[in-house]
Amino acid sequence: MATLIRTKLPRILFILFILFVALIVAMIGGLNGARAHGTTPPTTGHTDKIVLNGDLPGKLDLTPYLSWYVDQSQQMSLDDVRQLPFDDFQQSASIPSFGYTSDIIWYRIDFGVDQMLTAPPYIEANPSYLNHIDLYLFEDVATAKLSDAIWQESMGDRIPARKRPFTSGTHVASWPKLDAGAYHLFIRVQSNSTNLLTVTLWQAKDLISSMTLRNLATNIFFGVFLTLGITYFSLGLIARDAVVVSYGIGIACAGMLISLVNGVGLSQLRSEIPWMNDFLIGTTNIVSQAAVVFLWIHILEFRQRTPILFWLGCAYCIVILSFLIGTTNELYTVFGTYIVPSVALFMACACLVLVKRLAADIRNKTLWAYLIALALPCGPVIMLQLAHAGLIDVTPIRIGLHQFTFIFHIIAMGILMAIRLTQMDREQVFASTRAEETTSLVGEQRKLISMLSHEFRTPLAVIQRSSEMLMLRLRDHSDDIQNRLKRIELQARKLARLVDIFLSKDGIDDKEFSLARELVGLDHFMNDFVANTTRDDAEILVTCTGTNGVEAYIDETLIGLAMTNLVETSRRFAHGQPIHITARAQSNWLAEISIPCQGEGLDSDEIRLIGNALFRREMETKALRSALGLHISQRIVDAHGGSIKLRDLGPMGIALCVLLPCETSNQDSAAPLA
Repeated sequence: MATLIRTKLPRILFILFILFVALIVAMIGGLNGARAHGTTPPTTGHTDKIVLNGDLPGKLDLTPYLSWYVDQSQQMSLDDVRQLPFDDFQQSASIPSFGYTSDIIWYRIDFGVDQMLTAPPYIEANPSYLNHIDLYLFEDVATAKLSDAIWQESMGDRIPARKRPFTSGTHVASWPKLDAGAYHLFIRVQSNSTNLLTVTLWQAKDLISSMTLRNLATNIFFGVFLTLGITYFSLGLIARDAVVVSYGIGIACAGMLISLVNGVGLSQLRSEIPWMNDFLIGTTNIVSQAAVVFLWIHILEFRQRTPILFWLGCAYCIVILSFLIGTTNELYTVFGTYIVPSVALFMACACLVLVKRLAADIRNKTLWAYLIALALPCGPVIMLQLAHAGLIDVTPIRIGLHQFTFIFHIIAMGILMAIRLTQMDREQVFASTRAEETTSLVGEQRKLISMLSHEFRTPLAVIQRSSEMLMLRLRDHSDDIQNRLKRIELQARKLARLVDIFLSKDGIDDKEFSLARELVGLDHFMNDFVANTTRDDAEILVTCTGTNGVEAYIDETLIGLAMTNLVETSRRFAHGQPIHITARAQSNWLAEISIPCQGEGLDSDEIRLIGNALFRREMETKALRSALGLHISQRIVDAHGGSIKLRDLGPMGIALCVLLPCETSNQDSAAPLA
């Protein structure tokens, strides 16, 4: 299945794209048709006043007839507004929208009734997140005052459930029976969210049918996308993939936000807490905005390509999330005024970056998939955010199209996420297989090392015993023979010690060495080391300065091995020249042994390999093969509480410096060798 999806992915996405375009065309045609059919009421010849005759023709959209006045002072009373000349009210063909504002918006609709309506209509005001919607109906009488209002009603999501006219997912109220005459409807709207208004008159049966269908669609929408979001979030956590996790959060919040805006909170929770709907809508909106930004910065791989932009994006997400403290007050208005347009701008820029990368790599299927499944559906979302912010006119298409493109986006991204999770699962299986193979290989290696340890111990024991027997039999011979036999015995003992350390189970499992320390004079140790390491073709000289009486608590065998590895590194570039080692006391508690490393062939690449072997825990394969002895030397010196430093000597090369903890004894040790 995964192979089929991978090979057919371009064709599948192309088909989805065609369906997406067809859906948009159908939506535009359908909405325009609905507007032409359902919102054109009987009039008296001009569009400023509606005339109702007898029966209401099903659904009547009053939004095109809304005139508005903005009360920036927030102090005007109903009487003050009623006394305003009609010319002070403004009107446009689009839905009245004022962005995120704390101003109070007053609306006015003038209409007439030729005949008494046979059945009282119902008035519906949207969107559901408006805090206060106060309606006042007056007869067209010049002397009418506030007390003469023939009908008034208060709606909005700040009204507790028990005080609402109808407990539903939208704001609905019942009109009174009206005799023939002229009327004025005043609507006062105040909200901390985006302030726009649509008003519709319904017959009872048509309203019930419409609300039933809307509630059914909204509840299904809410359940499906909340489940999808939780599923993606859980799978992302299991796979430890930030893209899937952030996408799951974004899908869950977007689905919840669309459902809450369509009235799930008002109809299902029926909360008596006035600010509950604001809290739910504001929280999901803010989290979804942050999730979108976080998703884009991971999809565009800012962390690998431009780390600065990645961390700026993360800081931007934190700024967005900081507005969670203000979902029920005026701080949310600030969020909508500045953050919402900035997120729209960010998404537009992210889409442009995606297009730019696609232009540079036109055959990249992943970029094509993201363009179709993610970038194209961003267009209606950006349009919606700009409309809510009051930067462009609000139309039914601009505020409703994103719900349909969201469905297309879910289907396309579902395919991409399935492929991504399949690939990640395949990689995890491969990594698990490699881990099992590595574990098996390590087990076989340990068995081999244990066998080698046993095989080494037998000839070493024979060599030691043979050297002891020869020393007994040849004790009357020359000192030269005795010295050579002692050296054989000493080297065999050291080799047995190294086998115990490096070819034993404890030596493999433990990162630290098992040390056999003893207090050793530094001069004495250096004399023995030079005597055992120097050769006729590779002479070693040592100069001890200020080390008289200096002692170190060390494992002579291991420190000797570490020094030998450093000396052998120096010999590679000395080309037979003597190596002059210097030992000195840096302080009362630290001694330094310096081994010069210079000669032809010592270039910057060789110095880098030496440094990698000494100072990096994870070595590259090349460094591991060429400088394993140096790495072991560093580990040995570290185990003694010391360190190895690489000192730059300029044109003369470098120096490998061993720093060991030391102390000064009361007795003088052997004289320094020069």
